[in-house]
Amino acid sequence: MQTKVLSEFDRERYSRQLRIEGFGEAGQLRLKGSTVLVSRVGGVGGTAAMNLVRAGVGRLILAHGGEVVPDYLNRWQLITPADLGRPCAEAWAEKLRQIDPEVEIVTVNEYINEKNVAGLVAQADVVVDGAPMFEERYLMNDEAMKQGKPVCMGAMFSMEGYASTFIPGETACLRCVFPEKPEYWTDMKVFPAIGPGPVMVGTTIAMEAIKVLTGFGQPLKNVLWFFDLESNTTRYLEIERVKDCPACGAGQNH
Repeated sequence: MQTKVLSEFDRERYSRQLRIEGFGEAGQLRLKGSTVLVSRVGGVGGTAAMNLVRAGVGRLILAHGGEVVPDYLNRWQLITPADLGRPCAEAWAEKLRQIDPEVEIVTVNEYINEKNVAGLVAQADVVVDGAPMFEERYLMNDEAMKQGKPVCMGAMFSMEGYASTFIPGETACLRCVFPEKPEYWTDMKVFPAIGPGPVMVGTTIAMEAIKVLTGFGQPLKNVLWFFDLESNTTRYLEIERVKDCPACGAGQNH
């Protein structure tokens, strides 16, 4: 994290969150000095990025390949039909800079892959995992555990969503929870979704990242928060670190 100072405009802009007991100016300064890597800026990751910018994070790295297509519009909060055909990361970066021009936004117009994952994770204080594909999520999880970087993870499928925070050496990681890619995801190319689901998940993991970066509140450590919007069911599921986990346990290969 970099050392920053709050301007008078900052104090006014963030005055309501500065009033939160336990957060205050110290938390705001930590947030302003932080860098967050966001993998995918879709319904989950884009919502997380938007909330992090509004809260005052200092620097965001947005990693997302491909271009905006029509079926993104039902859940990508800031994206409009005028953005169709634009690179996803660039379209989001433009909107986020309008919210706060002082936040440094770095765009990476490709998905997380074996070639770029180490360098991107190395730049971040926290990784926000909003990726739908488990191959990509495993790459980030494993590299973050290797580098000692926390991961705030969230995903949704149809009307269900879940979120958790993984702290290297302290909590379970993604591979502890999902040792293998879930069977229902094996052949899935396009997942079902409606806007409120990913927005709930993205908002939650943004708050998780804020907690981790500032030391405020209680992150979802060793807890998987699950919800089903169809039945209005919410559960908090305890998860445990697997002793021989290849990513974070005694069986780790690093």
